[in-house]
Amino acid sequence: MTGRNGWMVGVGLLAAGVLAGIAAVNQGAVRGASGTGVTATGTAPGVGGMMGSGSVVAMGRVGSGGSDMMGSGTQAARATWTPAAVQRAVRASEHGVTINRATNTITYHGRRDLLVPLAAPAALHLKGMQWEIDGLINPTVVVPLGARVTVVLVNADQGYLHGFEVTTARPPFGEMAMMQGAVAFPGGLIMPIPPESRGAAPHAETIFTAAAAGTYSYICPVPGHAAMGMAGTLRVS
Repeated sequence: MTGRNGWMVGVGLLAAGVLAGIAAVNQGAVRGASGTGVTATGTAPGVGGMMGSGSVVAMGRVGSGGSDMMGSGTQAARATWTPAAVQRAVRASEHGVTINRATNTITYHGRRDLLVPLAAPAALHLKGMQWEIDGLINPTVVVPLGARVTVVLVNADQGYLHGFEVTTARPPFGEMAMMQGAVAFPGGLIMPIPPESRGAAPHAETIFTAAAAGTYSYICPVPGHAAMGMAGTLRVS
């Protein structure tokens, strides 16, 4: 069992209470980002199967005894950024875009776009889980048809694993949102990476081409997270 389907089956079994599963890493989808910029410099690790504590809410939780992960994952995200480096990446992503706070929409206009989603930043002190992109919470993201989109996922959460997926699934999302649809575009998936620790935020990068017009969703594929609020709309036009 390989690829995203094997990973989904593994986490599905775990969410159902089975304490064993097999994870597989989509090696072509995830790349590491450099420590000071946003250009890929090598291979970044996806994270293998996850083991929760018996409830979906706890899926992906990392405690003092180590991460709640098991399985055959042989790669782990190691690249981290300081808060200052995260802000530099966010500022870089804002160049040439239209940020409409009234409609909670971010519109990209170029053929090469940079998207830097922050996963559940603890500093927001919001209930539940959410994405922050360019200062907006779960905004609608609009990209031109054919745009080459670089996504740099930053896990700003201090307690949970998070990943990133552009999916054909649409809300409402259940506990296994990653199984409600397919990855919308090749490269549209970043496997879960570890949480922020002591001011060091892990990050991972992928690139996809928005090859078909339509309305899609971006979610955290960890079980339960999209249902708890880590979901937004991506529109290709």
